[in-house]
Amino acid sequence: MASEDVKTSESAVSTIVNLAEEAKLAREGVKAPSYAILSICKSLVAGGVAGGLSRTAVAPLERLKILLQVQNPHSIKYNGTVQGLKYIWRTEGFRGLFKGNGTNCARIVPNSAVKFFSYEQASKGILYLYQQQTGNEDAQLTPLLRLGAGACAGIIAMSATYPMDMVRGRLTVQTDSSPYQYRGMFHALSTVLRQEGPRALHKGWLPSVIGVACLWGCCWNCWANCCLPSRCHPQKNANGRMERCCISCHW
Repeated sequence: MASEDVKTSESAVSTIVNLAEEAKLAREGVKAPSYAILSICKSLVAGGVAGGLSRTAVAPLERLKILLQVQNPHSIKYNGTVQGLKYIWRTEGFRGLFKGNGTNCARIVPNSAVKFFSYEQASKGILYLYQQQTGNEDAQLTPLLRLGAGACAGIIAMSATYPMDMVRGRLTVQTDSSPYQYRGMFHALSTVLRQEGPRALHKGWLPSVIGVACLWGCCWNCWANCCLPSRCHPQKNANGRMERCCISCHW
């Protein structure tokens, strides 16, 4: 009787342990949809914040660059970087250094968010296809594949935010004698859409995309080749397979 009780208790314990192991494997093997959504949101927010902060940090130089490009050659006010910044500070104050930064950030924040997220997803997708093609699950992105992932990210980001980039250009070169007087980015968008049609919002898209694809393809490729080898330390997971130590190692 006692032996039967012992066997019964051992069987119950074994069943509980097996159920716990199965539940653990299920949790490790399947990620909840909420986790995926949270990861996407974090990537988009991080990219947007990075773009906004970086653009704000160089806003005075960005404004001075535009003023130097469009100033009247017969009435020169800005003769260089230092003199130009001093002139803006003296005539317009601290706020003058950041004039137009809100419009710039309205364009660059979504652009950076889409660009970082697109590069992450493109890198994962290209790496997966490369591993399937080569049959090597430990394969990493080659410089050429990184170049392609960076070009994809640049094209997607530029295409997604190009109307705002085109409007920013019109606002930049606007003068008192311009045929249209735009009061801001959203007013310019609605005016162009109403008077010139949807196609006008994508004028100059092709040369811009070609330039951005080359720029960000080379940028991501150089960054990954210079930074990742020195800080990437692949580790073994629970199944004994080598995996990268962080998400950036997929880049």
